[in-house]
Amino acid sequence: MLVSKSSLRRRLQIVELVRKRGEVSVEELSQVFDVSSVTIRTDLTYLEQQRYLVRSFGKARYLSQRPGDNVLAPIADSATRKASETTIARFAAEAVDDHESLMMGAGEVVHRILPFLSDRSNLALLVQDIGMAQTAQRFLHCELQLTGGQLEQGSSTMTGPDAEASVARRSIDLCFLEASGLDREGNLLCADPALARVFQAARQAATRTIVVAYQPQLNERDGEVFANLADIDALLIDDGIDPPTMDLMPRKGLQLHRRESGILEFRQSTY
Repeated sequence: MLVSKSSLRRRLQIVELVRKRGEVSVEELSQVFDVSSVTIRTDLTYLEQQRYLVRSFGKARYLSQRPGDNVLAPIADSATRKASETTIARFAAEAVDDHESLMMGAGEVVHRILPFLSDRSNLALLVQDIGMAQTAQRFLHCELQLTGGQLEQGSSTMTGPDAEASVARRSIDLCFLEASGLDREGNLLCADPALARVFQAARQAATRTIVVAYQPQLNERDGEVFANLADIDALLIDDGIDPPTMDLMPRKGLQLHRRESGILEFRQSTY
């Protein structure tokens, strides 16, 4: 059954109210939103299924959001997600000119950028993911270097002090980084602290920084900060984000430019 926009908006507001108070009764919510207690219980059932809160004895208690949860967006199947990530990557690649030095941070969306750079000439790529290096060798004729660093068991991504130092001493025209979420101060988050430290080094070394993300979640610091929205040049995401996330962008100087296929590009006014 489809849910109306007004219901989605109310549910988001319920989450915010419960988050602020910690616990709210069904009766209070019914009065605040001027709807029946039956409607509120339906809302709470949905939000509990989405792991935003738990219900107990006629009350709702807040749960911290988990990466991947989004009350406003339906859960996308793998094909839909792949299509959106590829479209984000295609638009991100448009920012790359010939003869540029690039840092490609780890992440599925960033990885998808590489094939779209096949027609660029004289690029210099620094990558921290061995899988990305293999993709670059397949699609691009370019100077290619790995950051070096530590490989965790079962991972193809290099992190640690050596990787951070390698990135910090480079001259980088443009770095692409991938966010898993952001907090209410506009800080961009990465789930892996070691990865976030490499991202921080890349952002500081680069002349320009573009962040990509698929449905980044607004949460209370569920991850490690690697940048602030005010510090980057552009953010490319799909349109499955909630109003509070949208509201953050203009406060950080990012202007919305809607792209085709439901992709949102936020750019600094000077970019």
